[in-house]
Amino acid sequence: MAAPTSGNGRQRSRVLNVAIAVLPVICLLVGQANGLQGYYGTKIGDLSELHHGVSGSVYAVDARTIFLKNFNYDGEGPTAYFYVGNTRAPTNKGAHRLRDERGRAGVLRKYRNEDITLSLPEGKTLRDLRWFSVWCDDFATNFGDVQIRNDLDFPRPTKIAGLSGVHDVSSDNIVIVDAQTLLIPNFSYDGEAPDAKFWVGRGAAPTSQGIRIPDENGKETPLRRYDKKTIVLTLPGDLTVFDIGHFGVWCEAFTVDFGHVRIPDQINVPPSLKMLGISPQQSRFV
Repeated sequence: MAAPTSGNGRQRSRVLNVAIAVLPVICLLVGQANGLQGYYGTKIGDLSELHHGVSGSVYAVDARTIFLKNFNYDGEGPTAYFYVGNTRAPTNKGAHRLRDERGRAGVLRKYRNEDITLSLPEGKTLRDLRWFSVWCDDFATNFGDVQIRNDLDFPRPTKIAGLSGVHDVSSDNIVIVDAQTLLIPNFSYDGEAPDAKFWVGRGAAPTSQGIRIPDENGKETPLRRYDKKTIVLTLPGDLTVFDIGHFGVWCEAFTVDFGHVRIPDQINVPPSLKMLGISPQQSRFV
């Protein structure tokens, strides 16, 4: 006959069971933090270090956006600007001058290990360009540049399958706008289930170990009825699409899958504004 379990023993057992239950969620959260850190898009290259302390790494965020990581410039050049062009070597002849990260057209200030985001001129994409440079107009001097490859595979939004399932869950093809943003066109759900939530997690299909996603209004309450409404969802915290294998609608109370789609293993989407250190109130584009 087994010995009776003491009150402390029962409490330790309950604690152990809780720890086992939450361990997969803890592991997923650790993966989230790793997913957010260090992704800025496709690396174009490092700036050549020619004059005035210019240095830093250059990334393609998307077709029209450049991100400079740890950018340095001593600010001592008389008329230094950011330029892009399609000539063989940097020059301001026929090139395009970029506004700075604040949208200003003035001479560049001093930068010290700063992360900044720049937008290309209207109508131009990285496909049209061969280089990015810090250029001094007065002395026609290249302070530092990076070459843009013809075959550069810059990130872009990716379209995946649409939702289809029970309780009238459906949508058109979902668009992964960036690493933390999903666009769900014409989403429908009858609103009849008691505890339906937007849901993501690792693996090919939903489980109770997944994570609820706030609705388009930032709420985690049970989903209301939707009738072909286009909505935008943001993954919470540091969670990115690189950390998950599916997205769908899940009834948390009864652990029922109402419909889900797979997230591809290999997708080349832009980093989110948050990953670039830009607040949602700011525009990525100038």
